[in-house]
Amino acid sequence: MKRLLILFMFILFAKDIYAVAFRGRLYSRVNNKGEAGVKVLIFEEKKVVTTDEEGYFDVEVSVPGEYTFRILRPTGIQEIKKKVSVDGEVITLYTDKTEVPKGAIVIEGKKEKTILSRYKVRYDEIKRMPGTLGEALNAIQTLPGIFAPPFFGGAGAGSPGAIVIRGGNPAWNTVLYDDLPILYVYHYDTITSVIHNDLIKEINIYTGAYPSNYANATAGVIEVEATDTVKKPTGQFSVSIINTIAMYQTPLFDGKGYIAVGGKVGYLDKTIGATGLVPEGIRLPQYYSSNVKFVHNFTPTQQIAFYFINANDNFVVNAPTKPQNDPTKDPFLGAAGARIAVGQSFRTTALRYTWTPGSKFSNRFTLINFDPFFKTNGRFGSIQADVIGRAPYTGLRQDAFWDALDFLRIDFGTEYRRQTYNVSGFAPRLRDPNNPSPNPYKTENPDFEKRDVTEKSATDYFNAYTTFHFFLGNFKFEPGARWDYVGNSKQGVIGPRFVASYKVDGFLEGTTFFGGAGEYYRYPFLDVGSLSKESGNPYLEFEKAFKYGGGIDQAITKEWSIKGEVFKNEFSNLIVRDAYVSEPIGLNPDKAQWLTQPLIFNRPLSYSNSGTGYSKGFEIFIKKTNKPNSRDWFGWVSYTWSQAFRNSNNYVAYTEEDKKAKLDGLEQRVRALFPNSKEVIYDYDVTHLVSIVFGWRYSENNQIGLRWIYRTAFPITPVTGDDGGQFKNPNNNQTYWNPTYSTNPFSANYENSKRVNPYHRLDFRYDKFLNYEWGYMNFYVELINLYMRKNVLGEDFDTTRPFSRTNPSPQYDFFLLQTPNFIIPFINVGLEVRF
Repeated sequence: MKRLLILFMFILFAKDIYAVAFRGRLYSRVNNKGEAGVKVLIFEEKKVVTTDEEGYFDVEVSVPGEYTFRILRPTGIQEIKKKVSVDGEVITLYTDKTEVPKGAIVIEGKKEKTILSRYKVRYDEIKRMPGTLGEALNAIQTLPGIFAPPFFGGAGAGSPGAIVIRGGNPAWNTVLYDDLPILYVYHYDTITSVIHNDLIKEINIYTGAYPSNYANATAGVIEVEATDTVKKPTGQFSVSIINTIAMYQTPLFDGKGYIAVGGKVGYLDKTIGATGLVPEGIRLPQYYSSNVKFVHNFTPTQQIAFYFINANDNFVVNAPTKPQNDPTKDPFLGAAGARIAVGQSFRTTALRYTWTPGSKFSNRFTLINFDPFFKTNGRFGSIQADVIGRAPYTGLRQDAFWDALDFLRIDFGTEYRRQTYNVSGFAPRLRDPNNPSPNPYKTENPDFEKRDVTEKSATDYFNAYTTFHFFLGNFKFEPGARWDYVGNSKQGVIGPRFVASYKVDGFLEGTTFFGGAGEYYRYPFLDVGSLSKESGNPYLEFEKAFKYGGGIDQAITKEWSIKGEVFKNEFSNLIVRDAYVSEPIGLNPDKAQWLTQPLIFNRPLSYSNSGTGYSKGFEIFIKKTNKPNSRDWFGWVSYTWSQAFRNSNNYVAYTEEDKKAKLDGLEQRVRALFPNSKEVIYDYDVTHLVSIVFGWRYSENNQIGLRWIYRTAFPITPVTGDDGGQFKNPNNNQTYWNPTYSTNPFSANYENSKRVNPYHRLDFRYDKFLNYEWGYMNFYVELINLYMRKNVLGEDFDTTRPFSRTNPSPQYDFFLLQTPNFIIPFINVGLEVRF
């Protein structure tokens, strides 16, 4: 009886025995203070408390464990899960993330619930935006100052298809996935990204002054943050006429870790390539990519993560040679017999260890192996190439974050890399880099020469950085500096920078003034040809950009906001091709002569740091958001006005007499010292850039969206004539009419002096959702270029005919399906399955 009484008393008071009393605090990182007078519901206990003036509340729960804290505001409910462990514990509930420096455009995403924190755009809105073909990264092109040229290409300067940020060269961007290097953003089809949508937590696009922990970018930084938590097993599978995409992620080790795997396979050659709409001889791009992240928290303060990211692309053109060519049906008549096969790939493998002993300090070490690969094989007249290149590096990086004081946070880090180069084969070299129209069939004194590019070399790279984040009420000041050193040229640079902002309360929902400036540097680690010790310039230095700007961010209501910003980027020390730069004595670039003449005087270096330029402009962003899970519409309007100019600062031979002059070494060096080139509009200059986005999920199972984009056409150099058809294609005896261009820098037809009609189009998307207990299916239809505008990208000169009123002719965008009988919008139909 006594034992039963004790057991009864134990059951009666067990709740009090295991109860945990603790103190919580709601804290806003953006405002750097606690949130006062806010009601908090502890869902599992059905208890409601109110925070005091400092954001604190005291409460008691039945047992230790993870609890759901619902923060109740008039504007909506925010839900945060937090673990309560011991009696007397103080836990902090952060109600927002640290605001990024102004000039950064932030997109947040976690599954279908992630929002663009700066602009309040949810991830499902981004993913299902019309005209993006289901790619979240494509949606960033609707934000101010950002677009991607719709051309074939990859990552480099001569191959668009990457992101252009404020008129900068796409090769000047740094692309990161969880702070790990990515060679290129898009596959060769220019519309499919190399990162799986559902493995993205957020995307940060830094268009202006950016923090010191980012490196090697003079245009912008594209930082993709990976999924950092997996609560339950989920998967995704989708198929369209462009590609197939799949993903699976699941928790491991009883919730102490997880694995997330995603992949893509493209088969344009099997779908659109089989319709007969693609000219004979073109094999459309093939590609695949995969992303793997494995995480294990083996103690509460220690985490280990493994990453594997890779992508592979290839593309082939094999111009057929026919006994009788029909000029109206054979687009390769002038290039018959030409063949080119190009490929690029990268593999990033990393092992990361993170130690977080408390809430105020965290340190992580990352061992990285990055292996980019390039291959070109082809022949077109006198142009011959067969090059395989790799430029891998192995590095160790350290990053620390320390909340030193209530008003000060410090970031600091270091890195070491061992960069190697392994290039084999031969490549063409343009004898005169200032020749705007080299002829591939020229037989006497040809415009191209073949050179051996085989080389193995290595260099060391070091960097260190620090940033101080001061929070003084509504004022934030973030000074920082970065040091970079490369052993190849034995050069070190220091880049100071700062960002400041001040928020004024009282007018509407608040006004924030912001500004920033800094010096940023880039070294061409992947430009193997320009850095070659044998055929390039191993003394090349860091390119430099001085960036500054500022603006106002005005919150009008809870749903409406407007942001305006002015900017200017000044570029110097840019790497350009240079016909006159040389060193007094060096290795003979013709390796066949190394036995008889290994050294030559005035060895040409081919590249120099003489380029300069700038871009300037202003941006306006008007945004209307809606409440999560509501049926309200959302949308935004972005407008950018900008100008971009470049000057190679080289000596240019403008007259035929000057071009034919025979120069000795002294005369070449004199020309190198006295440049006469003119400032010209840059290739990626787009004066006006407009995006209008509208989305509306009008029922539980249906969603529609519209997107209209407009941009000024790219500058082009107009064709002024031809060479008279002096040479023929030996494969089919076809006369080759080589175009000519103006060499008068004061004429109206000089380099980049003309633009075609502006580019604009309207895209539409409809989504149908079928919900089941195990998940959902999403059937979607995209109509790209709804009003079927024939957008002109540039001019195409037909080398089988002489220059005339109809030659050159317009070069059209591919977002239009055209046959001899009808024209329809580009259609993309797909099915996504989520379980």
